[in-house]
Amino acid sequence: MGEISEALRRARGDDPARKAQAAEPRPIDPGRPASPAPPPTPAGERIESPPRTREGIWSPRALFVEDHGPAAESARHLALRLRAELERRRARSVAVVSALHSEGKTTVAGNLAFALCSLTPGRSVALIDCDLRRPTLAKALGIDVRVGIDDVIAGDAALADARISFDTPPLDVYLVRKPRAAAHELLVRPSLDATIRELERLYTHVVFDTAPILLVPDTPILLERLSACVAVARAGHSRTKAFHRMCELVPAGKMVGAVLDEGRLPAAAESYRYYEQ
Repeated sequence: MGEISEALRRARGDDPARKAQAAEPRPIDPGRPASPAPPPTPAGERIESPPRTREGIWSPRALFVEDHGPAAESARHLALRLRAELERRRARSVAVVSALHSEGKTTVAGNLAFALCSLTPGRSVALIDCDLRRPTLAKALGIDVRVGIDDVIAGDAALADARISFDTPPLDVYLVRKPRAAAHELLVRPSLDATIRELERLYTHVVFDTAPILLVPDTPILLERLSACVAVARAGHSRTKAFHRMCELVPAGKMVGAVLDEGRLPAAAESYRYYEQ
């Protein structure tokens, strides 16, 4: 764990040798309202709520299943800390990243978005599936995507047409319609910058699920355009060497923290039962 902590410290920009190279976060336009107005409702699709079941490919999604309990409250603690860091950086977007696949990145991204919804008034949180090669959010949510965020970046659709809005919680999601084998060719287009700017104009917090960093160049391309990311490692699964290599590929100063997926909850979590009585 000490080696992972050291890699994380360097990726966060705490190393003096790298601080000088750290990219400046993209400032938020001071002319924009503090609480952006929700997107117009006519375009896109509305769904009452996501599946409330532990069955299927995404069984650990605590906040997709329940609104309370130790795991859900841990996710809210994470959301609170992340929200404070984003405010400090004057940033609205965050990418959830991992070195390889099956490390819990999509689970953390989804739970983080749901937790932010419960801590932020109004419809001000968006969840974006930016793993354009092997998207999983649509299948996890049981949604047949008609217009995807991939169509928006390709210039074939407007952002509003790709929006899928849940009534409970008030979360907007932007999913992938079809896998894109050459996703990096889409992500280097100027349309990606325009899409990110529009999302940041519409929402207070934008959470991006991403492709594994060590397997394809897609996520490093995306991170050049965002101010922050959170790394995910999976207990008993992730390897220290892979985590180190991932940290080396993250632009200096953009990693704000790490999450251990499927790790043991703190012993004090058992005391939560007191509040259920």
